[in-house]
Amino acid sequence: MSSQSVTFAILNQVIVFIREGNMSRARSLGFTESELRELRRLSASDLEELAREKQAICRVQVDHEMLHARIRRLTQDQDRESQIDRCLELGASVAMMSKFFGLTPNDCSTRRLMLNLETRPGRQALPPEEEEHEAWHRWQEISSDAQDPLLAPDDLTGMLTLAEETGLTLTAIWSLVKSWVNADPSKDPDEEAPNNQLPRGPACRA
Repeated sequence: MSSQSVTFAILNQVIVFIREGNMSRARSLGFTESELRELRRLSASDLEELAREKQAICRVQVDHEMLHARIRRLTQDQDRESQIDRCLELGASVAMMSKFFGLTPNDCSTRRLMLNLETRPGRQALPPEEEEHEAWHRWQEISSDAQDPLLAPDDLTGMLTLAEETGLTLTAIWSLVKSWVNADPSKDPDEEAPNNQLPRGPACRA
């Protein structure tokens, strides 16, 4: 785009702002009050003539800090959208989607429809004890927060990895992680409880 084209586009835009009475937007383009009054009196042909000047009247200035910030925000938004879709594909419940992303049941239903995913009715059953035992061991390797009862249930990245590796649904894994840390996060669920104690934690099944 030539400097004349840039100038003409900016002049036309500032005239639009003036006609709309949006003087703050017009001033934000770099024009003073007196310049805006002068431009307002010019005809369309005058503006075209002004834009054809060989010397550039208007220049585009890039706000690099703002540009990078907006690009980062867009990238984060795209990553969030991809993560939401992946969670639903791996069987995240409405409660889980509400917790991590603030989605409503209607949001989840719409997204599942768009992703052509079937809705799983009712509560999901916990996996067999052998699968849970294997999942627990892998969880200790995956999550740096596995021993933290506050942070472990929020380690979505770790739970996504575990779901992809084990084939368990994300909802089942979330339930398991919460039961593990509520019992004893460092205790293997396959360990035998003392004779004078009832089994606790993930080994307990109603």
